[in-house]
Amino acid sequence: MSQLETYVGNGSREIFVASTQAGVATSTALSTTQTGITLTNPAGSGKTLVLLQLRGAVSVAPAGASPLVLAANVNPIAAAVTQTTPLTVRPANLGLTKTGAGLAASAVTLPAAPVVVRSVQGPVAASSVTPAAVSDDINGALSVSPGCAISLSSLTTAVTGVWSIVWEEVAEIS
Repeated sequence: MSQLETYVGNGSREIFVASTQAGVATSTALSTTQTGITLTNPAGSGKTLVLLQLRGAVSVAPAGASPLVLAANVNPIAAAVTQTTPLTVRPANLGLTKTGAGLAASAVTLPAAPVVVRSVQGPVAASSVTPAAVSDDINGALSVSPGCAISLSSLTTAVTGVWSIVWEEVAEIS
């Protein structure tokens, strides 16, 4: 089995998941006030958060074209992210009570405006939900260092949906 696959096996891999529990609108225009879903790796955690998957179920047709992106705070010595509306982080092996380093929230205040690091599909027209599902298999192509964060964001028009993110925590990569 490939190292990038999300099979949790005997529990030796530190894989975690967080999800909104209802529809949440994404922020627009790369703002420091982010809504939707944000994954933060606190400074000093000793872990690197390796992104595996981003999923979303769009619940309301957006008002217009709505490109979605992953936007990151990439300055590890910036002020900490303020978790306004924290989400529950769970191990991917559901039922375990393991706690990870990563923090997830549906609303945060970032220390600086984030920068786009990856495009993600999104609804393309008003009065339609096309596609109804947002799916990005990141498979380790991006990781979040201690002191940094990554958010799902809209560039132009907010998209409301139920959002989830899956990541693996590994020893800090420097």
